[in-house]
Amino acid sequence: MKIALIGLPQVGKKTLFSLLTGMSYDHLTSRAGDYAVGTVKVADARVDRLSALYKPKKTKHAEIECTLAPAPPKDAKPREQWLGKLKDMDALCHVVRAFEDPSVFHASGSVDALRDIEVMSLELAITDLSLVELRLERIAQEQKKKPAAERADEAALLETLKPYLESGKSLREHPMQETDLKKIRSLQFLTLKGMVTALNCGESNFPNPGLLDAARTRITGPANEVCALCAKLEAEVAQIGDPAERAEFLEALGIEEPAVNTLTRLLYKALGYLSFFTVGEDEVRAWTIRRGGTALDAAHAIHSDLARGFIRAEVMKCDELLAAGAERGSGHAAEVHLKETAKLHLKGKDYIVEDGDIVHIRHSG
Repeated sequence: MKIALIGLPQVGKKTLFSLLTGMSYDHLTSRAGDYAVGTVKVADARVDRLSALYKPKKTKHAEIECTLAPAPPKDAKPREQWLGKLKDMDALCHVVRAFEDPSVFHASGSVDALRDIEVMSLELAITDLSLVELRLERIAQEQKKKPAAERADEAALLETLKPYLESGKSLREHPMQETDLKKIRSLQFLTLKGMVTALNCGESNFPNPGLLDAARTRITGPANEVCALCAKLEAEVAQIGDPAERAEFLEALGIEEPAVNTLTRLLYKALGYLSFFTVGEDEVRAWTIRRGGTALDAAHAIHSDLARGFIRAEVMKCDELLAAGAERGSGHAAEVHLKETAKLHLKGKDYIVEDGDIVHIRHSG
C-alpha cells in the first residue's frame, strides 16, 4: 500500500510527513527537493483495546508506505518525472494550505485553499486526458495493422472518459464496472486513484468547518476524503512525552484525539482497504485486504500456506468480543462466551470479510 503526500511549496507537507512517519523534520529539511519514504502506522483504537484484553507479547497495527513528494516542478521534463512518480502510488494525499502567516510565502501569492484544490485537480485531470489521447492514437494505429475487438472495447471506454477529464472532473466520478477498470488499469490514471485532501489550518482558524464543508462540495465521487488539521499544533502535541499530559492538553483544546490519527484512517480508506484481526497471547495484529475480499484472501494475507490448506474460517465480531471481554476479564473467556452464545461463526472461503472481523483460519497441514 503506497500513498504520496503532494502539494505546493510551504503548505506543511514535511511537518505532516514527520508526524505520520516519525521521521525527523530537520532531516527532511536538509533534503529539501528530494523524495522521502516512511512507514505510517494506521491509528486503530480496536487494536489497542484488543491488545489490552489479551496482553500479548506483540501488537502490530496496519501500516502504509508513505512518500513525501517535492512540490510540482515548473519545468516540463522534471514535471513529467514528478507525475510519473505519482503513477506508481495507490493513492494520493493533497496537503492544502489553509493557514495565514505573512512570514511564509505562498506560491500563488495568496492563501486560497479552494483555488489550490481546483488547480491540483485540473493538473491531474489534464495529465490523464493527455494519456487518454495518446492511447487512442496508438490504438487507432494498431487497429489499422491488425484489428482486435479487445482494443476496440478499450477505445470505446476511453472515449467515454474524455468528456469527464475535459471538464476537469476526476475519473473517480465516472461509474465503471470491474471489467472496465481491468481494461485501463495498466494506464495508471492519476484521477482514478484514491485521494485524501488535508486542509492544513492555522491555530486561529482550526478546525474551520466552513472551509471543510466547502471543500467537500468541490471534491466529489468515491475514494475521496477530506479532513482538516493543524500540523503546527499537532507537532507541539507530539512533543509532549507523557501520554496523560498529552491527553490533558488535547482535552483542554476540546480535541478528542490528534487529527493526524484521523488522517491515517482516511488514507487507509482512500486506498480501498479494510482491517481484520488475529488475536491471541502471542500477538494481536491488524491484517490488510481490499474491501470486498474473501476469507480465502484473508488466509492468503496471513500466509500462503493457510490459503492452500484452507478448510474454513472462524469469525467473531470485534465489538462483541470486546464487550464480552469487558465482562469476563480475558480474551480467552470472551471467546468461550461467544462460542457458547453462537456468536462464533464458521465461514467458507467465499465469505466477504467485514472491517473489524476477528478471523481464525482452520487449515490442513
